Amino acid sequence: MKKMRKSLVLAAFLAAVVLANGCQKGSSKEVPASQAESTASVKSETQAETEKAGEAGEQSDVRVFTDSTGREVTLPKEIKKIAPSGPLAQIVLYTLCPDKLSGLASDFSEGAKQYIDEKYWALPKFGQFYGKNANLNMEALIAESPDVIIDIGEAKKSVKEDMDALQEQLNMPVIFIEADLDTMSSAYEKLGELTGDTDQAKKLADDCNNILKKSETARLRLSEKKSVYFAVGDDGLHTNAEGSIHARVIEQIGAENAAKVEMVSSGGGSVVSFEQLLLWQPDVIIADSEALYQTITTDKVWGELNAVKEGKVYQVPSAPYSFMSSPPSVNRMIGILWLGNLLYPEKYGVDIKHEVKDFYELFYHVTLDDTQADKILK
Repeated sequence: MKKMRKSLVLAAFLAAVVLANGCQKGSSKEVPASQAESTASVKSETQAETEKAGEAGEQSDVRVFTDSTGREVTLPKEIKKIAPSGPLAQIVLYTLCPDKLSGLASDFSEGAKQYIDEKYWALPKFGQFYGKNANLNMEALIAESPDVIIDIGEAKKSVKEDMDALQEQLNMPVIFIEADLDTMSSAYEKLGELTGDTDQAKKLADDCNNILKKSETARLRLSEKKSVYFAVGDDGLHTNAEGSIHARVIEQIGAENAAKVEMVSSGGGSVVSFEQLLLWQPDVIIADSEALYQTITTDKVWGELNAVKEGKVYQVPSAPYSFMSSPPSVNRMIGILWLGNLLYPEKYGVDIKHEVKDFYELFYHVTLDDTQADKILK
């Protein structure tokens, strides 16, 4: 009996030992629920922060820019390479940030090269991106891979759709900045924000503002409007009629465009007859080339006009760009001072040679001597 009791006690002892060992092993694997939740929470937060930091790093390289049509376009944060969409954009961008041009819409003329740094002559030629004169060189554009394509000019009704279509076609950011004589200052300010060249943009905007204010003040003081005929083409019987963007300088200075005929959109101008010119008898004639100036001042037929008889015929300065148009961009600003001072010297009262030298240095990045300035104004 005693022997049996001892066996039962030993069995109970062994069972207790096994049970104790089993509990210890179980407790080493279990983690309290609160501790488990805390660990998972820390891990989740750390992962979220890591992902957020990664996204922020990516987003810091880009930004959203709203152009003049209201389109929101994603761009690199820093703009280093720009493609101009056409000649108007090329001139404005050259005045603001020439070293960011990755290519040209059109080659510089031989006359323009006298005033344009040689390092820009050989830039790749992209051509014009859209419109009736479109001749885009896609291969050159892809090779240069600009950060953005910028179109600058008057806003046509379809401009928003045109920009969207171009952006989709090229798979590159496309921006439109509205700019005419009245809005050139604000265009420079917006371009400064876009390109980062804010200091130069402010200088250009301020100069445009000062020129426009001067012309507005002069207009208010005029007692009469002189009529101007803007002769273009080989024979001079093409003209930029009243209301044309290519003749806007005439109206801006306070004069009257003698050609009250149907306006055409191209720089080739409206066709007129010499009989119409005899009826109009403009006070002043401006010719868009030296050859045309020579024709008008020496031809007997043209000699029947009072402006020719009185020596009121002038050649429009055209280097590096015309003071009147071709293309109708910021180059017209100096044209306001030139034509305004020519017709109304007592109202404008500027030293035009000094103004030309200042304008060329600020806008075209070239320092003229007196001989060069005289040549431009001859």
